[in-house]
Amino acid sequence: MPISRRRLRELVDKWALRLDEDCDTALATVISELVSNAVRHSSGAMLTVGVHANLDLRRLLLEVYDGSVVLPQARVVGLDSEAGRGMLLVDRLSLSHGAERTERGKRVWAELGIPEQPLTRRQLILHPRRAARAVARRLSAPRRPPIHPPTLAASRPC
Repeated sequence: MPISRRRLRELVDKWALRLDEDCDTALATVISELVSNAVRHSSGAMLTVGVHANLDLRRLLLEVYDGSVVLPQARVVGLDSEAGRGMLLVDRLSLSHGAERTERGKRVWAELGIPEQPLTRRQLILHPRRAARAVARRLSAPRRPPIHPPTLAASRPC
């Protein structure tokens, strides 16, 4: 589902979230699986995707709502099968996941971990305690020795 991946990437960029390569891959895979399952197994014409970020807990929640009441299930598939591994991927790539029926169908969700985010000026003003904790963590972190480039004199042969 390239559209869902692109829109999620645009939202992550708009929110200025910094993701490492593993997190970015997991995010793209999980949203693709959740949306493709909803499209494949739902009879309704509408589906809704929700994305919620909690920077304090370093979590990103992906939700997909569709019109089907049938809950997804992990299946046992053969080695040659081309389908049926979606929920297994979601299980392996997310911190937690689940599905539940709603008034209009179902909600399938997955929660993913994200790297610690740098503080912005706005966050510093709105959340001074968080800013103080971040500064304390940085000050108490072990210092790395400086990297000294080789000098020209030391690099010349005698």
